[in-house]
Amino acid sequence: MQNKNQQTRYKAQGLRLKRNNNQSLPCFIFHMINEKYIQIFIFVTEAVLLTLFTIGYYFIFLWIDPKLLTGVENLFEIVVEYIAGFTISFMFFPTITQQRFVKAEQITMRVIKTCFMMFLLITFLTLLFRPYSYFPRRFIVSSVSIFAVILLINRFCIRRYLKYIRMKRLNQKSVILIGNNASIYKLYDILTIPIYGYNIVATFYDGECTHDGIKSHRRGGTGDIYAWIADRTDVGEVYAYIPKEQHDHINMISKFCDNHLIRFFYLPDIDVFKGNMAFSMIEGLPVVARREEPLRNPMNRFIKRVFDIVFSLLVLILIFPWIFIWVAIMIKQQSPGPIFFCQERNGLDGTVFKCLKFRSMKENDEADTVQATKDDPRKFPFGDFIRKTNIDELPQFINVLKGEMSVVGPRPHMLKHTKDYSKLINNFMVRHFAKPGITGLAQVSGFRGETRYIEQMQGRVKKDIEYIENWTFLLDIKIIVKTIINMFGKEKGNAY
Repeated sequence: MQNKNQQTRYKAQGLRLKRNNNQSLPCFIFHMINEKYIQIFIFVTEAVLLTLFTIGYYFIFLWIDPKLLTGVENLFEIVVEYIAGFTISFMFFPTITQQRFVKAEQITMRVIKTCFMMFLLITFLTLLFRPYSYFPRRFIVSSVSIFAVILLINRFCIRRYLKYIRMKRLNQKSVILIGNNASIYKLYDILTIPIYGYNIVATFYDGECTHDGIKSHRRGGTGDIYAWIADRTDVGEVYAYIPKEQHDHINMISKFCDNHLIRFFYLPDIDVFKGNMAFSMIEGLPVVARREEPLRNPMNRFIKRVFDIVFSLLVLILIFPWIFIWVAIMIKQQSPGPIFFCQERNGLDGTVFKCLKFRSMKENDEADTVQATKDDPRKFPFGDFIRKTNIDELPQFINVLKGEMSVVGPRPHMLKHTKDYSKLINNFMVRHFAKPGITGLAQVSGFRGETRYIEQMQGRVKKDIEYIENWTFLLDIKIIVKTIINMFGKEKGNAY
């Protein structure tokens, strides 16, 4: 029976081949084959691209100055080493461009990992086969760096093309939905977004349904699915919600799908939490965390910490000394007292640390209890300027270097504010699950400076939690770039 179904499926694919013989070759390829073969196709095209790039880059060096090619005189060996390095890297970090639910940040990080491993392998092969020759670090470093950019552009172009042909209803994945609850309704709305390339061929449910899309695709009750699937050869996946009381029914459907080469996915009935939840297994027992926290991953923390150290060192060495001399002179001229203002604030996991700033106010007894306002009499003129331009925050790069803060993260609050707002806003303390930052998602989203109303603080907390749940390295870069733009633009928020 299974062999007959497989033969029928192959015949159906052959018919589709004849119907689509007027399509362009790339469109035809992406339409006919599954994601695994699209992945192979991408590898082949990228290997060809790497070969052409390596040859071209070699002749550019040869044209500029032949001496630059010392240690890499044999073009054939170079191409072989680069292809070998890329192939092995691709095996460890295959492209995810073809996946239907993938973010730009994920594609970028995959390219970075692939090219970094490729660089290490090329270096190893060069030292292995030419141990006594000059090591061509300039050629290898520059070529791999440029190829990483080319590879990223290529994958984004492929990703865009895949979205395009999926919107044209090509490269579709046929699925069935089983169930009648809010989770199935939401899944239907997601899968019918054209760029994902899903084709809902049928729905099966019992009882009354309030979703028009689900109703329009209904082919019967949950018990009718067996006979319906037996006559189909184009179904790839089944998504089902069935009450846990019908445990036996779930197992029957899943086994039936296995026997018909259809992947089965079960939607658990979890409506306790809202937002991004994290699923894990403890000795075979499924566990649901309240929220996804990418920074709990040691590798993500390592990447963020390395960036913090490098970025803060660059600022403290190249920028801070010149700013410090100017700021120190201006502060001393306009307001007697210390140059720095040191205040206790809450950091990671609520721990208290001393946050550094350039002093922007006259010395007063309310510094640790009263927030600055627009026409605050405690500010002196230059202090008002450095507050509006964020210059007063520069000493916090020392906190970053010490590991008390990060370049990007939820802004730290004075102890009194933490105590007060934790009683007024239910999830206020969640923002302390990440290191506090010099800038953050809330600050570049309009929630910067004074929080005169409780709604403003709620908006800030919401953005802080959004950052914690959706952190990526690229998100940090975006926030930093937007912060710099805001410093020199008109967007000042409520920074007083």
